Amino acid sequence: MVEIEFQQKTKDLIDSLKAICATNGLGNSTGEFEIITQVFLYKFLNDKFAFEAKKNR
Repeated sequence: MVEIEFQQKTKDLIDSLKAICATNGLGNSTGEFEIITQVFLYKFLNDKFAFEAKKNR
């Protein structure tokens, strides 16, 4: 159940990033792919770092 929720939240995050790019005129461009990839990786790595930092306290 947790894996399914994680997958759905990930898809929702990507969809919201795509909507933001489309709203700002970057829809269906190479810039959109780069922005979504960079923001997604930043969010993922930032959350993972925060989790590990709290775990090691």
